[in-house]
Amino acid sequence: MITDTLDVHVHGLRLRRLLESYGYSVASVGTASGNLVTVVAPPQSHRERVAAGGLHLDPDLQLLGFDGRVVQLTASETSVLHALLLRAETVVPQRELISALWPDADPAICKNRLYAHVFTLRRKLACACAGAAIHGSRRGYRLSLAAV
Repeated sequence: MITDTLDVHVHGLRLRRLLESYGYSVASVGTASGNLVTVVAPPQSHRERVAAGGLHLDPDLQLLGFDGRVVQLTASETSVLHALLLRAETVVPQRELISALWPDADPAICKNRLYAHVFTLRRKLACACAGAAIHGSRRGYRLSLAAV
């Protein structure tokens, strides 16, 4: 009985992370009558396209383009890069990025999740444009476009 409950809990967390990575807001994950129940809100749409330093981001298609190269991003990576591109060369506070990605979550809990998204975003950004880089500090993250 305990093993079944743990399995459902683990699968619920995996489902939540998967849905959030595609931009869905998960209101609750739980069990009812032994079945997994999830309340989901669709991803936000129609964010503006952003271009800075030769980088072009289409948030709806989750595509980053530079000089003929195109890189597919996840919804979370797109949200982070969108915020950084809007304020290129300035530090965007971690709390602001966390509240954009997970509005109802505790920022202290989400720091590692944000770090993981920034880590993969750095790799994808390097594939698209070697001159652009994301720099981290205690205050937040800054997108540098100096060498682009």
